[in-house]
Amino acid sequence: MVCPQNGRVGLEVPLKTVKNFLTGKALARIDPHGPHYLCQDPACPVVYYGQEGVFLGEEVRFPVYDKGASLVCYCFDWTREGLAEALRQGQDPVAQVEEGIRAKRCACDQRNPRGRCCLSTLKAEVARLA
Repeated sequence: MVCPQNGRVGLEVPLKTVKNFLTGKALARIDPHGPHYLCQDPACPVVYYGQEGVFLGEEVRFPVYDKGASLVCYCFDWTREGLAEALRQGQDPVAQVEEGIRAKRCACDQRNPRGRCCLSTLKAEVARLA
């Protein structure tokens, strides 16, 4: 399904993720049966959308990476700035997150606005900063 605002194909996201991110007023409009999508275009005001319509930035409770937020890893609180600082100090944020994943300490399906693991995004940010 394409974003009603920009016509681009969105990323399908689990209902529990969307419900976690939406404000109370926005939750009152959600269709619990239809698929939901994340618009990944940073220039588009739509964050999530589905058959019931769109949910804009002011209707989400947390900053969304795809919309320009600094937060990259929602489970372990890695921001772009934190990643840059860790790399300057010789730390390996990727290894730290991988250890957290192995220890089953992540909750990506609920905490990440994409509803899935952020590891590939985190690796891309680290590569960009390196």
